[in-house]
Amino acid sequence: MSKPFLGVMMLAKDEEDTILQSLESTRSVADEWIVVDTGSRDRTAEVARSFGARVIHVPWEDDFSKARNAGLAHVRAEWVLWLDADEELRDADSSWLEVLRHTEAKSFWLDVENLLGPSMDDRLIHRVIRLFRREPGVYFQGRIHEQIVWVKEGFSESTQAVAAPWRIVHHGYRPEIIARRDKVRRNLRLLRLALRDHPRHPFYTYQVGVTWCQAGRLDRAALWLSRAASLTPLQAPYRPTLFRDLGMVWLALGKFRDVELTLRPELERYPEYADLFVIFADALRAQGLREEALKAYLQAAACPPPGAHVGSAGINSFRPLHAAAQLCLDLGRLQEAEQSVRQALAARPGWEPALETLAEILAARDVPEGDLVKSLASCAGTPPDQRSLVRALLHIGAYGEVIGLLDSEDTSLGSENRPLRVQCLVALGQWREACRIVELSIHSGDRPVPLSEEEIMDYALARWAQDQSLDRRLELPPVYQSIDARLMGSPASPDTQSHAAIGPDILRPLIQRAVQHRLIPLAEDLAALHSNGMDLFLAKTLYREGWVYLAADRLLRLLTRRELDAEGLFLLGEMLYDKGHWDQAAELFEQSAGLGFSRARPAAAAAALQSAKRMLEEAEALRPKRGGFAEERRAVGRALELLDGIGWHTHWRGRTRRNRHESAADLPLHDRQE
Repeated sequence: MSKPFLGVMMLAKDEEDTILQSLESTRSVADEWIVVDTGSRDRTAEVARSFGARVIHVPWEDDFSKARNAGLAHVRAEWVLWLDADEELRDADSSWLEVLRHTEAKSFWLDVENLLGPSMDDRLIHRVIRLFRREPGVYFQGRIHEQIVWVKEGFSESTQAVAAPWRIVHHGYRPEIIARRDKVRRNLRLLRLALRDHPRHPFYTYQVGVTWCQAGRLDRAALWLSRAASLTPLQAPYRPTLFRDLGMVWLALGKFRDVELTLRPELERYPEYADLFVIFADALRAQGLREEALKAYLQAAACPPPGAHVGSAGINSFRPLHAAAQLCLDLGRLQEAEQSVRQALAARPGWEPALETLAEILAARDVPEGDLVKSLASCAGTPPDQRSLVRALLHIGAYGEVIGLLDSEDTSLGSENRPLRVQCLVALGQWREACRIVELSIHSGDRPVPLSEEEIMDYALARWAQDQSLDRRLELPPVYQSIDARLMGSPASPDTQSHAAIGPDILRPLIQRAVQHRLIPLAEDLAALHSNGMDLFLAKTLYREGWVYLAADRLLRLLTRRELDAEGLFLLGEMLYDKGHWDQAAELFEQSAGLGFSRARPAAAAAALQSAKRMLEEAEALRPKRGGFAEERRAVGRALELLDGIGWHTHWRGRTRRNRHESAADLPLHDRQE
């Protein structure tokens, strides 16, 4: 029998659901497969054998290297590719095997893409030696997070390894998989054992911090990562990634100044590491330092791909460019914002967040909606990603344009077509047509498509907007029949839930949906069905949706009844602030802050600074010859710019921005019967 050329070696335990897919991904390039089973209780070994792999049973001894070295002893092939059973090999072109046959290299890097969520944009990419020449003196080292070492040569993998064109996709870091497999508990146990054997080991200390981060314990993660940062030598290859992770944890904990002070010198050491620039920019932005943050985002976009460093997908292209566009939009610099977001979409066509931002910019520029759709479609990929395009149009309330897309012959939205059409028709006030579509789809055909929760809400709102009861032939949730009876003043049928079952959990999404569809009186009627906090919820919803004046009356009434909570006090204070009533606004902000509403503290400071600025202006007008007023005014103005950059004030985007600028008198309100 001829000697195999490329062997795949993997560890597996209870991986019957994934191991076949992993092995299949290597079929075109490998001619030997060794599976090291460390104690499976399912069909893992059977599945591996059915593929053609040789299964080696090895007892688990809390040591990954020991298990891998046991498998390595059984490999006969000249080259070894090592994988885990939750990984897949991608771009595996067998023609590249000829390179391996003639290369003098001893090992190759592969890019490993760790999937963190359902989208391929949710990826963390790092480069690891996964392909190496099988020869004496090569073995795995490390109880956990093991690495290949060459005993005889003092071999440095960072300088000797060569990049391979293949890549690996790893599914095991998705949050639900980590939780299901209890990886956190296992890894912490192994890391404690490793630190027992090697106290103050910087890499193991670092990995404890990473593991606590995966567990959601950011306080502990920050402690261990900080400790690792103090232990890790400057030349350590993982040091840049350590500071990336420390910066991200501190950012999540709100320690923005710590991020800034820690990363500023690291940017000089690693001027091509885009992740550090983005984290640094996020920290500056959170402190209101918008111009410096903008500069850092653009520096990130100019960095090369992460290479040997761990990096997020798009971290040197569409992500920082989109962040820069949002900053420019906040600053009112629409031309710069559009330039940056178009660059982001050129790097990642159809990316939904950027497409929504472009739609918002074009709407702010009052671009005609027909031209707006064409412009968005040109940035939505080839062919255009219709889902992203539709969501961008919904974001700015361009419902008629969405219906136009749904009517086009090349629409590919399938089962999403009907609920989207119904949503847009209700938003446009075409309630009868919306109801007709729903009822026709339910009553016709042997297998009608069931209604989604959003479609049920839209249908019910459209019927009630016409003062019509729900069609009892539709099998709607019983609570809707109960609401219908209350709104229409008719007795509930015997099989519906009691009126007491109409609680806040069902009313809140209905009220929110009604306000989004501009059905304000109907939202009021729904709020009246429950006395516990629904008036306040309606007022907040109106405010967030841009109907500020309608919200103001309700918030003032609630204030006189002393029924405002911390957020309600803040929103009312924000209205007074925008009207220039800074002293009254400051009083409400202070009350809100005292109740624990975090945005109220910078708001109170801004109101106090506005009052100080006004007093300085008045003093300067009374005593124009006295010096110093102008400089003090400028200092106050700079402080206000910083506070404004923190983002304490409500921002209305897209559809809600349009509502903000419309008069309440222009609302297409329907009449309600007495």
